[in-house]
Amino acid sequence: MQDNIHTPFSSDIPLAFIYTDEVTGQTLYCGPYLRSLESFAERFNFKLQLDHVENMAKKTLLLQQIAEGEYNTSVHGVSIRSTLEDPSSTITAYSYPVEVTKYCVMVPLAPELPKWMYMVWPLGKYVWTTLFLAIFYVALLLRYVHHGEAATRSYTRNLLHAMGIIMYSPNMNMPVQLCQPPFRILIFYTLLYTQGFILSNYHMSHMTSFDMKPVFVKPIDTWSDLIESRVRIIIPDTLLEELRTLPVVNISSLDAQFEPREFHDFQELMVNPSREYAYVVTQNAWEFWNRQQSVLIQPYFHMSRVCFGGLFNAFPLQRDAPFVDQLDRTMLYIRESGLWGYWEDMAFVFALRANVAKIFLDTYPVETLNLEFFKTAWIVIIGGLPLCSVVYCLEHLWSRWMNGQSKY
Repeated sequence: MQDNIHTPFSSDIPLAFIYTDEVTGQTLYCGPYLRSLESFAERFNFKLQLDHVENMAKKTLLLQQIAEGEYNTSVHGVSIRSTLEDPSSTITAYSYPVEVTKYCVMVPLAPELPKWMYMVWPLGKYVWTTLFLAIFYVALLLRYVHHGEAATRSYTRNLLHAMGIIMYSPNMNMPVQLCQPPFRILIFYTLLYTQGFILSNYHMSHMTSFDMKPVFVKPIDTWSDLIESRVRIIIPDTLLEELRTLPVVNISSLDAQFEPREFHDFQELMVNPSREYAYVVTQNAWEFWNRQQSVLIQPYFHMSRVCFGGLFNAFPLQRDAPFVDQLDRTMLYIRESGLWGYWEDMAFVFALRANVAKIFLDTYPVETLNLEFFKTAWIVIIGGLPLCSVVYCLEHLWSRWMNGQSKY
């Protein structure tokens, strides 16, 4: 036992896993955690003994197993805790910190905005509200700008005229008589045409850019967004227990959304995660996954700002293990020399070869326009027909009532 580095092992992509070459049958250790212990064992003539387990034990049980001598370290590493929080601190210790571990929620991105919404999406709700109110305001101004011209005193005709000018439409309701007009009319229409020109060009330029690339809805990014979304959050049961014991982390607001899974099941889910759920992952796991979707126009997932602490991760050790001092210095050299980053890159390469990771290729379709693209127009027509019918009936009834009154 004294000449062995004895550790439990469960495949933990991309940090610690085993790859077997199908052609040569050669077995390779992959991932920065596993490669660190393997290199250390080779350098100092220790034998690395992996005890394969299906699911990783929870941290309290793992530290107890190390304290009882069942193992003398763990290849998966744990968060460093103070001696006040760790009852086995007199027997166990921690190696030189290998990294700062940050747990964040990886959330699915909403599908692309429907193309029929592109007509209204370029301008925000406040812009549309301003344009709507401007129609009535300009119609009122037209009544006084054309003071003395009876043909333009109709407020309803001015509404249509204002709408045509504001939208810079070629189908204006009435021609503007500019034969020796007063200066007030020249200035008024100059400003209106300029404003209409600016608005129409802003709208058209945004429409063009949206047609060149997909538009996505704002992703879930904050605590309030995550709580309001009520999306289920998959989290390893070992991590959930650890987060609940940390005094600096309060996850009670998300308890109703958490779905704890065993470590092995969580690893299988992360090979091809469902976009119906969110996932609590480390920064390493997110970078590994993000590499797979790096060429997609429409990514599948987004790393939110909902994170839990920034804790030092290290290998737990027996205090009397023969390799404690050498391991500290070795981990320092590995981090400073860049080997850690190199092993992270190689872990991704071997994960691709083992078919536990893949580069997602974009299947974004280029389609011809169909009737659904004009859904906004259909909404206007379908909503306008009943409105027109009601107005027609009211005008008809009003006309009959007025004719009846005139007879008396």
